[in-house]
Parts: sequence; C-alpha cells; structure tokens
Amino acid sequence: MISGMPLAAALGEVGDLGDGLIVLVRWLHALGAVAWVGGSAFFALILRPAQRLDPDGVGQAIGRFTGPYRELVDASIVTIIVTGLILMFERLTDDDATVAYFIVLSAKLVIAGWMFYMVWSLRRAGFIHEARSGLTDRLSWLFGYNALLAGGVMVFLMAGLLRSIFETTLSG
Repeated sequence: MISGMPLAAALGEVGDLGDGLIVLVRWLHALGAVAWVGGSAFFALILRPAQRLDPDGVGQAIGRFTGPYRELVDASIVTIIVTGLILMFERLTDDDATVAYFIVLSAKLVIAGWMFYMVWSLRRAGFIHEARSGLTDRLSWLFGYNALLAGGVMVFLMAGLLRSIFETTLSG
C-alpha cells in the first residue's frame, strides 16, 4: 500500500498523473505553435505590407518589435522542440503507431525543421526588407514571412491529420 491506498489504486493514480502530464505537454506544444504562427501572421500580414507602404516609418516600428518577437519565437521553438520530442516518443512507442502516422509525422518534422531554418536565416538577414525584382520577387514567397505562415498552417493541418490517424487506429 502507498499512503493507505491499495497498490492497484496507487498505480491508477500514477497513470492519471501521467495522462495529466501528457495533456499539459500537448497544451504547451499547441500554445508554442499558436504563438509562433500568430507572430508570423502578424509580421507577414500586418507589418510587412505596412512597411511597403511606409518603409521609413514602419521600419522604425519593426525595430521595436523584433526584440519581443525574437523572444517569443525563441520560447516557442524551445517549447515546440521539447514538447514535440515527448509527444513523438509517447506516440511512437505506443502499439497503435502506424506507417501512415510515421509518414505524416516525418513530413511535419521536415516542414518544422525548414521553418526553424527560415527563422535562423531571417535573423541572419536582420529582418531587413530587401527590394526584389524579377524572378527573386516571384520566388520570395518561398523564403520569407509568408512562407513561415504557410508552413505553420501546414503543420497545424498535419497535427490534425495525425490526431485523426491515431484516433482511427484506436477505434479500428
């Protein structure tokens, strides 16, 4: 007995605690992703278009936002990586992990890794808007804030697909 509790009941409590921790990890993972994608949406849909309209005025404002935005992204990335590893091992060590789940998870990891690389690249560039023309202007959506936003949306869609695959496997 553990603290006056039969062993089976104590083990049930540990299982409930473990389930509670997984729920907390999932919540932190989602919160980190929402913060990052939301910050990317703010930069891609609000600040960058405004900077095109008023490069000097908005450029000064962007300078004030980059510090807090960088801290948000850093905290989000650390949270996403740590919680993502926990969730990945929790699901992949389950007997219900399928090949389809692994394939979608792999694609999600590739896109997330590409997003981490993009943040690193944008930081090296100093978040400076570069004038582009011709082919580079047409391809810039692949390598800027719009791409981060699109990648974030794709990762969210894949998270939903992973959940659906896992739940279908459990019910099947």
